[in-house]
Amino acid sequence: MANRSLRSICEQALYRSIFLPRHPRRSLRLLETFLLRPDLALLVRHLEIDLSWRYPGIFPASQVPPVLQPYGLEALCLAKNIQSLSLAGAADWIWEPEMAKFREAIFKLKLVRLQVPLIRDPHTEYVCVWPGNSDIEDDWDGDLGDEIRKLLRAQPLLEEFKLADTSITYKTSASLRDRLKASDIRSLKSLQAAPHVALAFLPVSDRLESLNLTLEEWGDRLSSDIETNAATAKLSVRRFTIRVWYHDEWLWKNLTKVFALFPKTEELSIAINSLTTAKGVEPARYYFEKVSNDVHVLPSLRHLRVTFETLYPETPKIFERIAVPIAGRLGTIELWDGLYGAKRWASSKVIVEN
Repeated sequence: MANRSLRSICEQALYRSIFLPRHPRRSLRLLETFLLRPDLALLVRHLEIDLSWRYPGIFPASQVPPVLQPYGLEALCLAKNIQSLSLAGAADWIWEPEMAKFREAIFKLKLVRLQVPLIRDPHTEYVCVWPGNSDIEDDWDGDLGDEIRKLLRAQPLLEEFKLADTSITYKTSASLRDRLKASDIRSLKSLQAAPHVALAFLPVSDRLESLNLTLEEWGDRLSSDIETNAATAKLSVRRFTIRVWYHDEWLWKNLTKVFALFPKTEELSIAINSLTTAKGVEPARYYFEKVSNDVHVLPSLRHLRVTFETLYPETPKIFERIAVPIAGRLGTIELWDGLYGAKRWASSKVIVEN
């Protein structure tokens, strides 16, 4: 009796939050477990799963149990209590006609957080061969922007939306800007997206507290567009994250203009991509000092973090401590390197707190 009780307690802890974003084989086994033990599926609240096993070119079809074909829908439907979801390895589920039942299942969930790591935008101008049926988008005459809106509208409790993919076309983002309404994202508090996609959310997000802008080249037009469209969210954003290129000359000359877009920011995070050891590249201290000299436009700032990232494994290990005055206070800068998957990322961070 005691063993049975202990097992139940352990299962509740183990299955409450599951992180398998880069493990298609383990994701496959998890879905099998859901079919065998529906009671465990009901315990899941947070799920990050990799569905790339759907593609024969990536994962042998012979290794996928027939019961999970074509995309594990029956198993996923058993996890009815999911509140936080990330679907890696599935780039077309939002719009592909064959995935209609899959979308319906996602729509029925009561999600608080949703992450879409990758979207295969059928409106792309580039020709790309994808595993599986690559001809569907040639015949699809739909609107991806409208499909994204339908997804959001089906989730009235959604507080956090991560659309990290930077390959979404301007055609899709323009459609989203034309169609998205405040009633579609009534609970949204946190957004991660490319700047041209975020432009669709800013005018209608009156509760937005956290904004994470992914990589994009900055310029007068982008800055002006954000300033114009951010009137609603301008004073509500408290956490502002921006990922930028180290060679973006316009941005480094206009940091104050970018920071001032959200003047009530209390927590600022800047990820600089990518710091290399190539000749002619400014040292890390240069970027830290640029940031520290320009955060004066954020009077409410109490936490600052700056990271450098690079995918070059030959970058040597960096570690040093530098003290620079930031907004009238003394901040500590630490440079460190970490691991991202199997590749080494050279990283640095600045943390300034009261």
